[in-house]
Amino acid sequence: MYIVAVIPISRGSSIDELSYFSALEYPAGSFVSVPIRGKERTALVLSSEKVHNVKAALRTNGYVLRKIPRQKSRQLVTPEYIRAIQKAARYHAATVGAVLFATLPKALLEQPGIAKEQLEIPKPRLRGFIVPRMYQGLAQNRIEFFRTAIREAFAAGGSVFITVPTVADAERVYQELVGGIEQYSFLLHSTLKKTAQKETISKILNSEHPVLIVAPPSFLSLPRHDLTTIIVEREGSSLYRSRTRPFLDARILAHELATELGGQLFLADLPLRIESIHRRELGEYEEIVTGHHRMHFGTRAEIINLQGSTTSPKKQFRVIHHDLLTRIKETSAQGSRSFLYVARRGLSPVTLCRDCGTVVVCNECGVSVVLHKGNEENYFLCHSCGALRHARERCSHCASWRLEAFGIGTELVEKELKEIVPEKPLFVLSSDTSKTHANAEKIVQDFYATPQAILVGTEMALPYLKKHVPLVGVVSLDSLLSLASWNIYERIASTLTRLREIAGEELLVQTRKPEAEILQTVISGNFSRFYRSELKARKELGYPPYTVLIKVSLTGREEDIKEKMEEAVILLKPYELVTVTVDPDSIL
Repeated sequence: MYIVAVIPISRGSSIDELSYFSALEYPAGSFVSVPIRGKERTALVLSSEKVHNVKAALRTNGYVLRKIPRQKSRQLVTPEYIRAIQKAARYHAATVGAVLFATLPKALLEQPGIAKEQLEIPKPRLRGFIVPRMYQGLAQNRIEFFRTAIREAFAAGGSVFITVPTVADAERVYQELVGGIEQYSFLLHSTLKKTAQKETISKILNSEHPVLIVAPPSFLSLPRHDLTTIIVEREGSSLYRSRTRPFLDARILAHELATELGGQLFLADLPLRIESIHRRELGEYEEIVTGHHRMHFGTRAEIINLQGSTTSPKKQFRVIHHDLLTRIKETSAQGSRSFLYVARRGLSPVTLCRDCGTVVVCNECGVSVVLHKGNEENYFLCHSCGALRHARERCSHCASWRLEAFGIGTELVEKELKEIVPEKPLFVLSSDTSKTHANAEKIVQDFYATPQAILVGTEMALPYLKKHVPLVGVVSLDSLLSLASWNIYERIASTLTRLREIAGEELLVQTRKPEAEILQTVISGNFSRFYRSELKARKELGYPPYTVLIKVSLTGREEDIKEKMEEAVILLKPYELVTVTVDPDSIL
């Protein structure tokens, strides 16, 4: 008999380890099915020890161990991946089971497993893991760099994994790289049917030749014994960090896995994360120097200054400036297309009471609601929790009817375009108009296939625009410049850079803040100056990468929360904990 220690794989699991009796010895790192609260759960085996070796510990147990049914265990991940997961879990203050649940694809869990002999095959070596290396360059330059890295890895007998933040990015990178190595290249993502995923995974695991895998980070768990190179494309994307527990940053997992494998880790983007630039200065990262410290875009960029452009009360307010509208008409007259970027969806992102200034907020979570256009009447939608209600209401503070919408959303831009250029084909791409990857792809394909078409879209549209659009206009960006977020300039720099790469001929940015340094950075292509400025500001303000921000949140009765937070202040000394108690009804 054996005592088997396992980690259950489940969402938000608070259980780190469980022990069971077993008639069989299961190898560490294998997966078995165990009974937990009347249900069968998949679990990772940590160890198997003979009963006589742990008799003393068993006698002191205040509970009875359950028995694992006889079964055939499966080796689904490599030992290196398990060690990387354990490190990532410790970094994120999460259980190993919760991190495994977030990173193991269901299609992999249904695989028969890999043979022990495969794990014992000597692993190829390239440069080996020393420190992560960064590559900053335009999208096409990054693709050329990836080709070189793939050739070097294949020549050394090693496989390459390129991880991407979105399905659209996965398809773009795969299509650019697959030429000439089709039989050794594989594309995986969550929108593929499970049967297709399982078939692709089987081919990856059974290929005797090194392979190229392009997939989201969850597929880093694939047990290729010869994986030598991991590339994180668009490493600055916020989508690498999950928005639900365990709030895993996949870039941390990629780093730990490359360390355990002794392989190469490349971080690629433009601009790179400020944290990565800081670690380069500390010597923790290396940069692959391309000789281009100032990026040269092949298109023209211009700022349309909206300062001082007031609207007469007698004239209707227009969200599209005359100069941008003129260029849209000229582009359409040539049979070409235009893309208009809008930072927010809906009609207007903020609604205020004109009498007392109170912001209209969500009744459920207290976040500012967004005004949307309905078929019969407008409605308020909370983009945080999804709560919806009609817009026929009074001010919650003073009961005034004088509620007025402010800001620019995709629906407002769409409404104006239908009024001023009704003859032009118009498409809109946001999470309101497209709920699936396939639907978003179709909208963009129809846009590219329609002469004189105009596409209005949020940041969601950017990965789908894989071909140049002659004219790209930024209708609303000032709302982002006003956000009180410590890394908002980094996000704006990334968005504007991608927009300029999409622009086939010119990028026009209309703003009331033309002097903003971040706008000048993208216009000039001088990212070194942006990095220096941002690092200086963050150091002065005590923001990452000079500090680590940790959020501890509790919900419940106010008196209970205050007591718990006071305990946390004492528990976490000498670290400083700033406590804030928030009443959702008071959030404006």
